[in-house]
Amino acid sequence: MSRSRALFLALALVALALPATLPAISTSPAPSKELTGTVRDAAGKPMEGVAVSAEAEGSPVRISVWTNQDGLYAFPAIDAGRYEVSAQAVGFDRPVAQATIAPGQAARQDFTLKPLPEILPQQLSTAEWLDRLPDETSQDRRMKMVVLNNCSNCHLPANWLEKRFDAESWETMFDNMLKIAPDGSVPDDGAGDPVGRRAGGSPFPEDLKDALGGPTGIHTELMRFYRKDLIPYLVKVAGPTPAPLKPQAWPRPKGLETQIVVTEYTLPTERPQGSVGVVDQRTGKSTLYFLRDGKTVSQEAPYTPRNTYRTGADWSWGTRENESGTHDMALDFEGTPYFIGGSVSMNPARDRIWFGGRQFTSFDVRTKTIRVHSRVPTVMSHGTGEDSTGTWAWGSTGLGAVRMNIRTGEVTEFKTPTADSRPYDMDVDRFDNVWLSQIAIDKMAVVDNKTGDVTEIAMPKFESPDIRPEDIEIYNKVGSWDHNSALGQHGPRRLGADRTGDYVYAGTYWTGKIAQFDARTKTFVKLHDVPNGRWGQPYKPFPDRSHMVWFGMSADDKLGKLNPTTGQMTMYPLPSRGTNSRHLAVHDTPEGPVVWVPYTGVGKIARVQFRHDTSRN
Repeated sequence: MSRSRALFLALALVALALPATLPAISTSPAPSKELTGTVRDAAGKPMEGVAVSAEAEGSPVRISVWTNQDGLYAFPAIDAGRYEVSAQAVGFDRPVAQATIAPGQAARQDFTLKPLPEILPQQLSTAEWLDRLPDETSQDRRMKMVVLNNCSNCHLPANWLEKRFDAESWETMFDNMLKIAPDGSVPDDGAGDPVGRRAGGSPFPEDLKDALGGPTGIHTELMRFYRKDLIPYLVKVAGPTPAPLKPQAWPRPKGLETQIVVTEYTLPTERPQGSVGVVDQRTGKSTLYFLRDGKTVSQEAPYTPRNTYRTGADWSWGTRENESGTHDMALDFEGTPYFIGGSVSMNPARDRIWFGGRQFTSFDVRTKTIRVHSRVPTVMSHGTGEDSTGTWAWGSTGLGAVRMNIRTGEVTEFKTPTADSRPYDMDVDRFDNVWLSQIAIDKMAVVDNKTGDVTEIAMPKFESPDIRPEDIEIYNKVGSWDHNSALGQHGPRRLGADRTGDYVYAGTYWTGKIAQFDARTKTFVKLHDVPNGRWGQPYKPFPDRSHMVWFGMSADDKLGKLNPTTGQMTMYPLPSRGTNSRHLAVHDTPEGPVVWVPYTGVGKIARVQFRHDTSRN
């Protein structure tokens, strides 16, 4: 029996044992009288920016709101049932209460938060952890950058900063990482090192070998270079007797930042490979679509409560390891959320989802069918997309971009002018030109839709007084890739094109900014500073129809919004720790945008709704 068939039968059996109904959730963020209250501190003073969350028994849905300047909170309309309600802020305890909700009847739940003797470091986001690392000396500041650039990609540093390892243990981990580093190579693995080559394509000396005896690679050489300084620093901050980090929370949300409603949906833990999931916004139920014997089948996925320790709901338990989340997601024309394990995009009409791998694959949201299209010469990376005419599907690869004629299946490759530049993400602008982020060389590549010509746009050089001459030398001799980076790298990672405007945006993973490019002139415009972005690591930007640019923060448990006209940034909180969000999607409605954030880290997707006009600030 195939794995997908076995999982199909298992899901069916478990579903029979579940209740037929779950508490329903309103799709409107408007305040209701059904669950309100006030949050005060021990002295009776109202507290602004406190997260208040409610979760019904047996439901995969958790709703959160934040208190205003008067300490008041109000949930939107929620269905009848018994709810667990909690309030939390960094530096305080987390009181939990039970509330019974009846439609049309007012329920009030007040909270008093008691200060902890000291801030628990586990309550902090990864960005707050990184910010508190020692930086009194130039060498300390340099090593903070090394940690950020080389120890923060796959696993959030807050997870390992909670732990303690001596020098011998760190040496053992480095030895093992050096053995893992050679796994995979371009073009068959976009994240793998170019075998024996630097970023940009020039070869390493033949006598340089990796830990397995093969030609060396970028990850290997960067780890070897920084090892001598990095291990003593790691012992200093996460050793048997670490330096005091003096945990200090950043200011709580205030003003517009608190005027949101975040609804989190727990995803099924077991999903067939290549499946497309859809979530019912009212009940939180997930339905999975996957291929079986060449045909699309569907199955409602049962809700399996997760280990509370790993949900990120209680901040005092810290940041946990990746927990069956989803890297990307998409929204159809009605705003219905879909999730897939890998990279995914919607076509402009929002009725077809594209995802990649060794072949183009699409999901028709109207007929609920999966279609496998043409196989591509090299595996696709993190970006897919479709042009405005519905003629071409595009994907980023380790060598550049690949284009498929949707009707005929004909595939064409487009290589970047600079070899081994690590093309990461891609998107299609309003002129139907295709943009690629080249994370290894701080450039963007643009494929002209009409001529097929590929050009590159350089970003300004990143400079810091704490970068030493030897760092510049390794930057020039080795370069960077996507898991490890030499100091001096911006790292444009994922990008988003304004399909109704003139600009393209990219999050700079290593320097914490939003880069803006002119799609009309194919030129660099500017870098927008993100509050605490250096440690928060902005990821995927997504412009809405008002040309506001939304972006996730992989290390800061926040959703950001950039007004590119004024440069103003607004940072909205997310209610879970360790979200590690690396993508998002936006549904434009007459009332304003609804932003969806997938959590790679804690097995959820989140719907963010706004109680204010986001187009005006």
